Amino acid sequence: MASNPASFGWRLRNSWWVLLTILGLGCLSGSGFLYVGITARRPAWWIIGVTYFVLAWSGLVAINRLPRDSQLSTAIAVGYFALWFASIVHALILNGSWLRWRAANRPWFEQRPAAAPATALAPPPVFAPPPVPAALVIPAAPAAAVEVNFATAAQLAEAGLFDLARAERVVADREARGGFQTVEEFAATAGLAPHEFARLRAFLTCTPRPRAPQPQPQPQPGGGRVLDF
Repeated sequence: MASNPASFGWRLRNSWWVLLTILGLGCLSGSGFLYVGITARRPAWWIIGVTYFVLAWSGLVAINRLPRDSQLSTAIAVGYFALWFASIVHALILNGSWLRWRAANRPWFEQRPAAAPATALAPPPVFAPPPVPAALVIPAAPAAAVEVNFATAAQLAEAGLFDLARAERVVADREARGGFQTVEEFAATAGLAPHEFARLRAFLTCTPRPRAPQPQPQPQPGGGRVLDF
């Protein structure tokens, strides 16, 4: 249960040091002042305790050294008990300041180290993926089959096989040779890499064009040998 500085029990528990002055019979009157002065780090309070210690023990030493029936010994004894009474009154007065300090502060040996402020973590950097070289880009499969022997350059480009400039070069090569005989011939002419051709093979068709017969070479006149029998 948390302590309540306004309660009587709390004030009574924290005023125990006054008993050191009351029960010390003068010789320990300064011990209570030393406790509150060191705990609160108030030099003025523990210096008072040291003063009471010095005066009380000096009086005791003087009383033991002087004859008991002397007037000086009697005066020192009276002064000793007056000092004891004064220390009790002083402790009761100082106790109010001590209780106010105790309610507003914790002793230095009970204080916990302040927690370090949490450091906001910066979000991790986002790295864009490196661009893929054009040679490694696999053309997307066309939506419909493409007839490589009859498709125009625009149709090849629209199907996503090549860009328009490359499609025009493929068509020009096709017309120069009179058409492709197989899909593999088209792939070799177009320069498709093996991974590209493997992806597009199912979407390519090739209907060979009829090629004009090649003229046979005619024998030149007068070119034969004459055999003699």
